[in-house]
Amino acid sequence: MSEKDHCKLRVSIFSRWGKAEHWLFGDFLKYCKNNLVSEKPEVLIETANQRTNVKNPIVISWDDKKPPRAHRKGNLKDTAVIGYDEKQPNRTILGLHLSSYLRSVIEDDMKAGNNIHIFDLEFRNEYQHDKEFSVQGMLPSLTDNYDKIKKPSLTAKIRFKSGYDQAIWLSKIISHRSVDLDEYIKLIKSDPVWREGLKSYFDPDMHDHVKKKYGLGKYLDRYREQTNTPI
Repeated sequence: MSEKDHCKLRVSIFSRWGKAEHWLFGDFLKYCKNNLVSEKPEVLIETANQRTNVKNPIVISWDDKKPPRAHRKGNLKDTAVIGYDEKQPNRTILGLHLSSYLRSVIEDDMKAGNNIHIFDLEFRNEYQHDKEFSVQGMLPSLTDNYDKIKKPSLTAKIRFKSGYDQAIWLSKIISHRSVDLDEYIKLIKSDPVWREGLKSYFDPDMHDHVKKKYGLGKYLDRYREQTNTPI
């Protein structure tokens, strides 16, 4: 959903270690009030000197006790921010400030085996801390990935804009749900755990060690088990 001065964006995250504090990013997803849908919008950030297509932000979270100033605005309770700095273009931040209640709900979901957590975020220009920070839902356009077999598809876009070389865009978390990984893969046609496991396996700092100790297949199985089993 999008309007001129506000839009809604769905995000998914998961925890490798079975705790509501060690988060990894899943996907940006199209907002749909009643259903999980597999469409994935393009998320664009435009700052004073750069234009970036955001793919895999770093996820961090805070509890109720000491939320950063960026998360404090009026009566907003559960909030999320997207943060960007031109000096670190590959380190876009997705920050979550979760109330004690929502955190306890998520922990119960994890104990039940539902470790993919999906948040619906509502961004409004009135929530922003500076008039130079704005968000806009853009009309769908043809994707750049033309496939000779498949027909080109329309892709929704969401643009975060700043007149500075850095910015933090604030949103309200309006809903949350959790599903298990198998259901997520079936509905979304995406496996973020496999992607992150593969990236971890080929991390230059540990690749030789895990390759010798586990091999790729065993390591990915172990990685998936660590996301599904609370420690």
